[in-house]
Order: sequence, then structure tokens, then C-alpha cells
Amino acid sequence: MIEFDIGHYTDFKLPSHSDIPHQLQQTLHTVWDRKYRDLYETGGKCNVEEAFVAVMTAFGMPNDAISHQRYVYLAYGIALAAKPTIKHYFTEKHKVDIVEGIVSYWLKEGCEIPETWADTLFPDINKIGKYQATDEAYNIFYGLLQTLNTKTAYNAILDILYDAITGDAISGFAVAKRDMFNWWLIDVIPAAYCLNLPSTLYSGKWEFPPLTQCA
Repeated sequence: MIEFDIGHYTDFKLPSHSDIPHQLQQTLHTVWDRKYRDLYETGGKCNVEEAFVAVMTAFGMPNDAISHQRYVYLAYGIALAAKPTIKHYFTEKHKVDIVEGIVSYWLKEGCEIPETWADTLFPDINKIGKYQATDEAYNIFYGLLQTLNTKTAYNAILDILYDAITGDAISGFAVAKRDMFNWWLIDVIPAAYCLNLPSTLYSGKWEFPPLTQCA
């Protein structure tokens, strides 16, 4: 099992209280032990998007109420980690708070969400803004709303993962990409499967050395 010298998630340790299927655990082991070119790893040859698909396949499709809730918890945990990026650049923006309210209500009460809600709340989602990081963070909250609908939940999760882990929505440090991937594997996934938010929200304030010092 690969161990990492840099980061906050260096060892493959699942939460002791997590109860996830053996197949999912094995998939998490497998993708942990690979190196990814998308995550700026030396010698990385694997495609991280294929890892996203492999993990979500083992995680299960949102075909019933419980599995659907798992998707929403997964997206919600990542969105909360991206929230400080939006608040840093746009302190007066309240759309993310509105989305949080909608998601919290959905998790408590359960209800049908119109497919148009995400586009209604984020009508300019496809326009390029001033900051790449906030564009990607807004995309994550847009995707979070899309996970409330079973028809769009799966593709929304894949889009969220791409923006969160390969982009700058949570952290702008290139070296942090692998560490965020590890966080997703051993904290976010087990928690979401058990219908919980991750124990720790990844922080963009965590410092990392320049990529050139890690080659």
C-alpha cells in the first residue's frame, strides 16, 4: 500500500466506525495504489477520471432512496470544502447559503426537486468569470443541486469530483491534488456511504511546497 510523504492523508486508513461493502473497500484500495498524471504525480500514468468512475460504480448507483442520499452527502461534503473559496472572493454572495438550505431540507424531509432548479439559481453557470477557482466552486454547488434529482445525480458527481480534485475550487496548490483525492477516498466516501458528512473538511489554507520541490 502506497504511503505518501506530503499531505494530511498519507496512509490508507478508513474510519473505524465505517461500515462499507467489501467490494467498495477493495476498489478504494486499488485506486489508492495508483499514480495519476492528472494529479501531477511523478511517474503517474493513470487517468483519475477512470478512478472516479470505478469508485462510484462500486459505491452504487442512486437507484433507491438510501443510495440517492449517499450521493447527496458525498456532494455536500465536497461543496462545503469549496464554500470558503466563494466566500473569500465574494463575501456578499448568498447563493451557496441558499443551496445549503435546500440540501439540508431535502436530507431531512425528502422531496422532489425540479430539474430546472440548478439552472434557475445559477443562470450564468456556463459563463467564464474573473477567477477560475470561484467558477469551479460555483460549478460544485450547481452540481450539488443536480444531485437532488436521481436523473442527474451520477453525472453531477463526476463533474463535482473533476472540479474539486483536479481544479482549484478547494485548493490552488498543485501538490494538494493527490492529497484531496486521498481525502475523498478515505474520509468522504466512507462517511457518505454511512449517510454522514466527512469528519474533516479539506482546507485550501493548508500549505504545501511548490511542485518543483516535490519532483
